[in-house]
Amino acid sequence: MTDTTRATRDLAGQKGKAVQDTVEICFLLLKNFSLLSFASAIEPLRIANKVLKRKAFIYSCRTLNGEDAVASNGGTVRTDGALDEACRPDLLAVCSSDDVERVAVTPAQKALMRKVAKQSGSVAGICTGAYVLAELGMLDNRNCTIHWEYADLFRELYPKAQLVDSLIQTDGKYLTCAGGTAALDLMIGFIAKVHGGAVACDVAEIALHHDRRTGSERQHTLLREDLDMVPLRVRSSIALMTENVSEPLSLQRIAEMLNVSPRQLQRDFQKYLHCSPQEHYNKIRIDIARQLVCRTSMRMIDIAVACGFASASHFSNRYRAAHGNSPAWDRQTRGRTRNVKV
Repeated sequence: MTDTTRATRDLAGQKGKAVQDTVEICFLLLKNFSLLSFASAIEPLRIANKVLKRKAFIYSCRTLNGEDAVASNGGTVRTDGALDEACRPDLLAVCSSDDVERVAVTPAQKALMRKVAKQSGSVAGICTGAYVLAELGMLDNRNCTIHWEYADLFRELYPKAQLVDSLIQTDGKYLTCAGGTAALDLMIGFIAKVHGGAVACDVAEIALHHDRRTGSERQHTLLREDLDMVPLRVRSSIALMTENVSEPLSLQRIAEMLNVSPRQLQRDFQKYLHCSPQEHYNKIRIDIARQLVCRTSMRMIDIAVACGFASASHFSNRYRAAHGNSPAWDRQTRGRTRNVKV
């Protein structure tokens, strides 16, 4: 929020009076944005105005060029104009979704986004909006989150950003969420900061959002197994494997980091997951590789390196053994077919 907004709110609090200022939110809708995430973010503001019986929040929807926005489901949202018409919003919310890496943004538009973000009190990356903020250099050395489908590509492209596996992440003025209904929790949390928990709870009740999340909950990751009943050391081992894909850790190193013996980990994995630690590690790497193959335009050699394989041929052989098809075949039939690099 701007200094003016904050000062007005603080003054009202000191005098014990109701806050009468308004908070302005600008939604920047990029091509192919997620309608679900956008609706989850904007509806709480409408409900908050209903609860407070006034326009406590004003919001506009803008695009880079001022044209109406086309969502990932093909629907169109009428916008209020171009981003350069936004006047120092209290919150700039960047909304995007699949194919965010394919959205064409000119250097002038990038400069405009940086300018508006700098003037804004807070900046939010919704769904894959964190990708855009990272591309603009705003998330360097900051904690952030993004939808799990983009997590591995994000780590490869923006190693300076500190990616966290959570639904919502805040670092300074920057807020990021994983998309989907997590945007609802993000905006309800924003409302709570502005108008208090009671108002936020009323908004959640009206939205029938009875299980409001703090945002620290982990996303649904590539690990599909139900791990609730396995020992903590197994879950910790899997977490280390997932976090160290490009340069895989040895079993000895994992055991040392967890202060257990390699033999104990071998027994645990066989007992609870019916495979060896190395077999499970390989599965994680191949699963992540498949996401990169089907959801990005990265070159196969780059995916191989990112997932810790010695060569493109080694990667292709392991991939085919796991999925029955080559990476190139999967990309052509299941993933992207336009302008991909093989």
